[in-house]
Amino acid sequence: MAPKGPSVHGIWGIPSATIDWCEENYAVTHYIAEFWNTVSNLVMIVPPFIMILIVIKQKFENRFLFCHLGVLSVGVGSWCFHMTLLYSMQLLDELPMIWGTAFLVYSFIEVASPPNSHNKPLEVILLLYCLVVTIIYMTTNNTVFHEIAYGLMVACMVFASVRMLLTMECSKPLFITAFIFYMVGFFLWNIDNVYCGKLSYIRKDFAGMLGPLLEMHAWWHILAGIGTYLSIIFVTHTRYTHLKKNPQFKVWLGFWPYVTLEATAGKKY
Repeated sequence: MAPKGPSVHGIWGIPSATIDWCEENYAVTHYIAEFWNTVSNLVMIVPPFIMILIVIKQKFENRFLFCHLGVLSVGVGSWCFHMTLLYSMQLLDELPMIWGTAFLVYSFIEVASPPNSHNKPLEVILLLYCLVVTIIYMTTNNTVFHEIAYGLMVACMVFASVRMLLTMECSKPLFITAFIFYMVGFFLWNIDNVYCGKLSYIRKDFAGMLGPLLEMHAWWHILAGIGTYLSIIFVTHTRYTHLKKNPQFKVWLGFWPYVTLEATAGKKY
């Protein structure tokens, strides 16, 4: 990542995080270090919070409650990290990525298990994995290690999804949509890392008011957040289709999909 010029300190003081992203610090307000990287996390805060209420109302299995709680914790942690650029807040962002994804991995692998069942060996394996990754990362502060550890969990989800597509009744268009959103976000995240200097130059000298549209890390938050949310919706729908519960796709506010077991409620997706 290319240097961004002289460091700017706001209300949170000198950044202590091991990563300082491409967005110019305190360019919008004295109170938020990376404004667009911060507010873009709303996509991982508001929808999961609403889905938690729906999951509780619909009495879905706890695994899906924890999936949405995991995404919510990542969104809140990432908000705090990009707002402050403090190391403690960086951990609040990165460690929930590991622990939250563990619930998604469990839900994908156990999609065809009996109702309200618990795979104790898998739970122990995932718990140990998260603990080991947490200890190693907090000891080494190696961000590459964290990215690899997180990537392995995402790969497990993809493999489990392919198995579902090949062997179970599920919504292939929804999975493809979720996958595309996530991968486009991942692509833009890499663009932000590799071409930070050029992006900063374009934003500053040419883009003007359109500069925020070139904040690629913010787009990573938005697109990966949507992709992850749709993945949870995908596995929830597949799970209850397998259990013969007649799950329905509905639309909140005319554009945001969710799953319900109330066949007559809301608008079809």
